[in-house]
Amino acid sequence: MILFLALALQAAAPAATPAAAPPAPWTPRMKADPATGAQSGSVSAMSVEGNGRLVIRCDRAVENIVSVQFSPTPPFSAATPRPVSIQIDGAAPLGANWEFPGRGAYIADDAIVTTLTTAIAHGRQIKVHIIDPANNVVDATFAGPPSEAPIKQVVEACGYTFGEVPVRAPAPKKQG
Repeated sequence: MILFLALALQAAAPAATPAAAPPAPWTPRMKADPATGAQSGSVSAMSVEGNGRLVIRCDRAVENIVSVQFSPTPPFSAATPRPVSIQIDGAAPLGANWEFPGRGAYIADDAIVTTLTTAIAHGRQIKVHIIDPANNVVDATFAGPPSEAPIKQVVEACGYTFGEVPVRAPAPKKQG
């Protein structure tokens, strides 16, 4: 009787829904603003070590901003800007101080982001080296994208020209 009840409950139970698989590495995830139709989005890949995700992101707010981000596992705590370097295919590391707002790290400086996105788009192996907020070294290795197309799509969604530093209008001068 108990066996029959167990089999009946099992048969009546709804089928488990499998978790959605993460997108393939370097697959753009784009979305359109319903009011303007403007595109924003991101493209990313998980490290070979499984300790973080490298993200190139287009955010559209007051200004269009492209950033390069590192989202570690486990997340970082918030901290003042800290050194991060990215090495593409064994070339000299490209380093700068990145922001650490909590959970991860990012850089949005137009000139640095242009250099990094162009290099990452053509790289076969990308190594990220970070000094985390606890002063620990975090190294992560990523396989490069299959072509420049996914990164170019995200960068150009923000109105940037891939491989060119955007020219921004100067801020208006205050009068008086």
